[in-house]
Amino acid sequence: MHKLTIHELGPIHDFCGEVKAFTVITGIQSAGKSTIAKALYFFRSIKRDFLQLILRNQQKTEGLEPMPNFRHSFSGLVRDKFLGTFGSSYAMNPNMSLRYDYDKNTWIQIRLVEDRNKLAPNFVSVKYSTNIQSFLDSAIPEDSNELRQRLSVLFNDPYEAFYIPAGRSLLTVLGSQLNYIYSTMDDRQKRQLDSCTRDYLEQVLLSRPLFSNGIQGLIEGIVLPNEKQAKIKTIFDLTKQILKGKYSFSNGEDKIQIDNGRYVKMNFASSGQQEIVWILNLLTYYLVQEKKTFFVIEEPESHLFPESQKLVVDFISLFAGAGNRILLTTHSPYVLGEINNLLYAYRVGQEKKKEAEKIIPSNYWINPDDFTALFIEDGKAQNLLDMEMAQLDGDRLNSISHVINADYDALFELNQQEEKDK
Repeated sequence: MHKLTIHELGPIHDFCGEVKAFTVITGIQSAGKSTIAKALYFFRSIKRDFLQLILRNQQKTEGLEPMPNFRHSFSGLVRDKFLGTFGSSYAMNPNMSLRYDYDKNTWIQIRLVEDRNKLAPNFVSVKYSTNIQSFLDSAIPEDSNELRQRLSVLFNDPYEAFYIPAGRSLLTVLGSQLNYIYSTMDDRQKRQLDSCTRDYLEQVLLSRPLFSNGIQGLIEGIVLPNEKQAKIKTIFDLTKQILKGKYSFSNGEDKIQIDNGRYVKMNFASSGQQEIVWILNLLTYYLVQEKKTFFVIEEPESHLFPESQKLVVDFISLFAGAGNRILLTTHSPYVLGEINNLLYAYRVGQEKKKEAEKIIPSNYWINPDDFTALFIEDGKAQNLLDMEMAQLDGDRLNSISHVINADYDALFELNQQEEKDK
């Protein structure tokens, strides 16, 4: 089981938690939800970045000189990635530390130390377990597939990590201009983007040409077993309901096909369509490809009507149930409410599966043993899941409603008093 530990990073004072298949994080704004989400993505994507570093060095040194010292290169990669994810260390608490345990023997730790030359008072120090050291000192496989396999075993992680940030609509609106803008940026300008946003942007640019025939085009020429056909059909149907159309990328333009040949260009689509489209596209692509993935998704509900928020949760739960991993951050009571329904459906379905499936299809159910929910407050995380009931803590979720209802009750009493005084 993977475990993340954070001490004094951003608004998070102390956090330690196991990483399950499906994680939901909620809390007021600026409480630290994104800090935890980015920390998880940071550690889970190190494997991929290190793979790319090795492959680049193999191409540079092939037939010319020995491979470089990867222990030094790995530490530099982790240090640069940390700064690209969380910003300058100068403003950080000097007691900051961050650790990820991939299993009981494999870990990476980051903390701040005083530089010997005192030029960088908050120098980012990287330490890692002896088995990672041994791998870095050993002969690196030249076969890329073997290398991927060995890294997956080393980090106890067969999943490829992706991050979908909040505020996606601007990147979607840029549409056809996105390629040009990004290609004209130099490395310094690209580094001004935080690494999570940069990774997301690059993933969208790489994926767009795959949708020239829409999401249906992803399965052209692929023979699918009946069970998978049904699951893909459900995904396609949910996508159409949420988008109110079908996405495609053709002639250099992002479009949503409506019906009867009509379409709307993405930069003129609704803000909700712009926010959700690449969540749907990326998850659909990796589901069709049957690649094991870990997706961090910030605020999937952005700009969506409550009914669509429900459908998005169903979509994401179906994706997670296909053997993938998910972390969501959310402010939405509708998202949390639907998650509660899916947890409850699993519980009821253990005794009355057929009857429960008529209400909520079992593809959407969430197994509470594979799920965790956290409420972030005052720099710490509180567990929201009542395992006995397999439900989220209603009192915590309704706390803001109590404040709103109290205001209404006070106004109602004032109005009643006014009526009596007349």
